[in-house]
Amino acid sequence: MDQMYDVDEQTSEALSAVIHKVLDDRRIAQPATLAQVRKEIMKGIKTATAPVNRFSNDKLEELRDEIDYLIEQHGDDSLAVHFMKPRASQALTALIDACVDNLGEPSLAQLFDEMENGLLTELTARGEIDVDDEQNVIAELQALIDEHGPDAIAEEFARSP
Repeated sequence: MDQMYDVDEQTSEALSAVIHKVLDDRRIAQPATLAQVRKEIMKGIKTATAPVNRFSNDKLEELRDEIDYLIEQHGDDSLAVHFMKPRASQALTALIDACVDNLGEPSLAQLFDEMENGLLTELTARGEIDVDDEQNVIAELQALIDEHGPDAIAEEFARSP
């Protein structure tokens, strides 16, 4: 996996959710691989003797095709965590959503500026973010900036409603 791009960019939201589920499953040996993610997806197939398409819905079929492509490109022993899209905590997502309402499509740097200019304090005062989470939000946002750069679009890291 020596490509010069982020492999998580190849992953759909749906597959990222399955990867997250596999990573959180204590019954699955960790660190989880793409092969283990494929096994989880294939649990949705009713029978191994009938054609896969006959028993799978469109989403399951898309997930199977997507994981098969990733395995073909990167190997079934590739660590699944590398393919999971990063997601913000609930508190950081609240900050992102408020910033999107104010600015439209802010970068992580713009989000940081808004936070420093009082947006985090305002959200805490309104009860949308717990005061105990403020330091975590700051650290989490800084980690996203360090990993993805200040120009990354903040909304791409927000959790889906």
